[in-house]
Amino acid sequence: MAKQAALLSLVLAMAGCQSPFLTFSGGALKGQEMQADSFAFAKEFTLLTLEVRPERPYSVLLRVVMRGEELYIDAAQRRRWHTYLKQNPAVRIRLGEAVYPATAVRVEDPELLDQFLAGRTIYRLVPRAPSASD
Repeated sequence: MAKQAALLSLVLAMAGCQSPFLTFSGGALKGQEMQADSFAFAKEFTLLTLEVRPERPYSVLLRVVMRGEELYIDAAQRRRWHTYLKQNPAVRIRLGEAVYPATAVRVEDPELLDQFLAGRTIYRLVPRAPSASD
């Protein structure tokens, strides 16, 4: 019983953090904001944290998906973060300890789309300069 209570306490404490944990979403990303000319270096990482909805940040943990030198994310239609992303493509991503401003550009190329799961919306993450609201 004590082990279960300790585990539950740990899960609740982690869920209250400002970073996503397992399937729980987080808020604004923390970390040193950096600029990038490309995200080719993302291949060094397995996971990234995506922050959407800049006016009230919402963040989720996603797999790093590289095709050549480009970084992609794939979104299931019913995900809350995907709804926010469709409203505003300005995002921030955390790779390691650094946070990078980016724009999510929807992929329309059928040959590229065939490389992903059917029924998903695919976005390429393009580096951008930070805005005043970031």
